[in-house]
Amino acid sequence: MSKQLINYGTAPNDGTGDTLRSAAIKMNNNFNELYPVTVPTTSIGDPSHTKGMLAIDSTYSYICIADYDGVTNIWKRTTHSAGTW
Repeated sequence: MSKQLINYGTAPNDGTGDTLRSAAIKMNNNFNELYPVTVPTTSIGDPSHTKGMLAIDSTYSYICIADYDGVTNIWKRTTHSAGTW
């Protein structure tokens, strides 16, 4: 999922921006992409996982490369390592 921007209109209270509800949905979607509920336990993930999600634990960094479909390996992981930039 790409970042969802909130349309705040052209002037305060002019009725051209997102409703409060649609803005809240966009905010939740943006945060859900950044903060999955748990680190994936399998590379297939679960129905709450979508493309672009990131996760980290003490050993690995994870990135979700596709939306969940129940059969495809959607999570990739890499081991943390110390290094220089």
